Amino acid sequence: MRVLADTRIAPQTGFPMHGHRDFEIVTYVCEGTIAHEDTTGAKGLLRMGDVQAMTTGSGVMHSETNPGNEPTRVYQIWFHAEEATLPPDYTDLNSPPAPAPGELTIFASGTPGVSGLVRIRQDATISGGELQRGESLLLDLASGRRAYILAVDGPLAINDAGIPARGGAEISDEYSLRIAAQDTPSRVLIVDVAEKFMAPGV
Repeated sequence: MRVLADTRIAPQTGFPMHGHRDFEIVTYVCEGTIAHEDTTGAKGLLRMGDVQAMTTGSGVMHSETNPGNEPTRVYQIWFHAEEATLPPDYTDLNSPPAPAPGELTIFASGTPGVSGLVRIRQDATISGGELQRGESLLLDLASGRRAYILAVDGPLAINDAGIPARGGAEISDEYSLRIAAQDTPSRVLIVDVAEKFMAPGV
């Protein structure tokens, strides 16, 4: 993983056309709306809970703006692509399906044997869910992998440790995790990555 950013975008502002190359970029909308447009002719609108997965590949220019009157907050997660100069592509997941209680929706995955709603070109999995007060879920982490756990809205407990609202934890050398909401509900976003990965030129 190259970048993990918690970004706020003020109303009627954003990022004008700019370029990326050979990255897989996953965007999760925590609140608000974000409009995007790129040089492939693609455009769309993402709202709270929506996800976008983009292959920048051989190169793409795109813009991201907040067209609304309230602040927008997003997580952006960048991975080096496993191959250079792939064809640029993107998928918007508008209103992705909610998981059953105690489970996660796998939004995007390039991990062998793990299917997501969209494929990315790196050995990583991004999943998410919502925990009500007192609810928990179990996460198994395979050997040779690490996880980044993000408390989107409210505080979470991970085994015997706590993380605050909008906080996060990097987990390695732990293979069984219990993630629980505390006094308030919270969405949780989990990034599961291989400790060793393939990336040209890296």
